[in-house]
Amino acid sequence: MLKQERHKLILDMLKTSKKVLSKNLSDELQVSEDTIRRDLKELELQDLIYRVHGGALLKEIRVRSYDERSTADIDEKKKIALKAVKLLKSGQVIIMSGSSTNLELAKIIPSEINATIYTYSLPIAVELSHHPAIEVIFIGGKLNKEAQVTVGIDVVNPIYNISADICFMGTDGIDISRGLTEPNWEVSRIKNSMIRASNYVVVMCVSSRVNSVKRHSVVPITEIDAIVSDINPDHSMFSDFKALDLTII
Repeated sequence: MLKQERHKLILDMLKTSKKVLSKNLSDELQVSEDTIRRDLKELELQDLIYRVHGGALLKEIRVRSYDERSTADIDEKKKIALKAVKLLKSGQVIIMSGSSTNLELAKIIPSEINATIYTYSLPIAVELSHHPAIEVIFIGGKLNKEAQVTVGIDVVNPIYNISADICFMGTDGIDISRGLTEPNWEVSRIKNSMIRASNYVVVMCVSSRVNSVKRHSVVPITEIDAIVSDINPDHSMFSDFKALDLTII
């Protein structure tokens, strides 16, 4: 089998499963593990994958538009929101990132919850404006029209002055080795500042993004307190996360 054929097959496998193991690739493609390691190194140099111990993860680079994100995996996001809403309490100071999963959470906050919520997401701020007891503080800046969030230094600076009880953080990728990652550098810096301003960090994550890596690092996995997912928290994909004492909901 030609090298180019192997590379295509490896990428096809990664697009399906998000993660591959070198030993399994060696058996599947009938080549040595040394050959597989060289293949993975070349694919990483092309910025297509991220190598981890014993294998590789898919590195997805394209940033999806707000319309794409808001309609994708909608049933899964609603399940996550139903779990996450139980973490809300009156009197909390809350930060919400600009994820479509957080938008689903904003839609179902009980009317009796009295809290302050900071966000840089225009759709979330608009949704929360209809809540009778939520104080909404919109963090302004340059509007990224495609993503419907504000970006830039005007967003990051005010966050350093916030002391939040809890942060609900959407993510495009979460992995034990790389932690939280994002395809957009500006968003990665905003999310980093939000996490560091919060006492408790909850990652809202559809299961398809577990063990997925994007281009820009946000924070190491040790900066996260809990993961709320759409699947059973006892699923084997969370074993490594539980070993780090992360709460899986």
